Amino acid sequence: MTLFLKMLLFVAIAASVAPAGAGYGADEVRLPDDATPGLVHLASLVGPENQNPFHPEQLAGLLRFVDAPKREDAMYSAAPMDGASSSYLDVDVRMSLDDLLKYTFNPRIHGSASVPASLRTAAWKKSEKSGQGLPRIWELFDPNGTPVLIRGMETVENTPDLSTGGYYRYTLFRTVILFRSGERRVVISLARQAGPSDVGKKGYILGTDEDWDYFYSGEPGLDVTGLGWVKSYMLESLGVSIYIESAPALPGVRVVNLKWLRAGWSGLNVVRSEHIHSGLKRFALTTKQILESPRLPAVATLEEACLRISNLTEAQLREKMQAYRSVLIARTERLNGSARKSLPESFWDDGWWARMTREEMESVLVLETLKAYLGRTPEAEVRNLVSLPAAQPPRQGG
Repeated sequence: MTLFLKMLLFVAIAASVAPAGAGYGADEVRLPDDATPGLVHLASLVGPENQNPFHPEQLAGLLRFVDAPKREDAMYSAAPMDGASSSYLDVDVRMSLDDLLKYTFNPRIHGSASVPASLRTAAWKKSEKSGQGLPRIWELFDPNGTPVLIRGMETVENTPDLSTGGYYRYTLFRTVILFRSGERRVVISLARQAGPSDVGKKGYILGTDEDWDYFYSGEPGLDVTGLGWVKSYMLESLGVSIYIESAPALPGVRVVNLKWLRAGWSGLNVVRSEHIHSGLKRFALTTKQILESPRLPAVATLEEACLRISNLTEAQLREKMQAYRSVLIARTERLNGSARKSLPESFWDDGWWARMTREEMESVLVLETLKAYLGRTPEAEVRNLVSLPAAQPPRQGG
């Protein structure tokens, strides 16, 4: 492809994949200069060649910015890193840090349960200690304040992009840091992409994104008119998530997400800060909505539900996928009046359903269980998919 054609394609793509709403019309504001040393330091702590010791004093400027009030009309970003654009977003969650970690970093709860609008699957594959999975990190804070570092790898698959419908599977180097900033406990989760993702595939958002109903075709390309042929990739990404107590021993956590991303095709990076901001907002606001819901079940209840799903035989899972297929058809009929016209051809292919992996089938059941608990789906609609206790248990931290 000639340079001229590449540039022409870039302009056309930039217009067609512009994120709806989030970010546009907002002033882009750079993070303050004194936050940069902390970000550079954190970037040096994740990945096979980044095994440096942790120096919490280098984060002073970054944490000051995290604590500071933000303009509602601004979109914050850090300086580009290796050509990658970035965006920053923080939200406050009304929950203790211990409880938040039990829901979001729990090895007994499916990795995507707290972020169903962003991740289809998420699995911690290994830690630096051979054979060790993700530990129960809320139990690992050192009483003397000594920082604790946990390193490992995670494989994730995201949900269809709001603009393009593309979804991607990739592996991350992970580092989780637990320490204290004064009297407050802090958790920092770092994620660096281990290499380019698998080729992007066509995904479909059924209804609105708030319904959390998605279909994953398995077909390379994007769900954008004229770009269905594109073979796109997530090329590089670096994520920094910070969870910091609002005050010692009081419920309340500020949740920070900062991400750099390069993605595109034919050597072109088509990602802008607005795209990243849209994804961060989708991620953060969904998590806040779930964790603050009065219908959120107890941690033990979700652990039990995930265990029950993992104990199903493959034959039982496949039987439930046929029920799930019928549920999606019924939901689409209610929304659009014609499932046959609204759902992609691959949905009607029996072979697609037969090729679903165990991981994919379990993720469907975890998602539908969560939706039923939160009252987003009538229990009668999914009675052949999920099993819920007769009475909704009160939310608690363990």
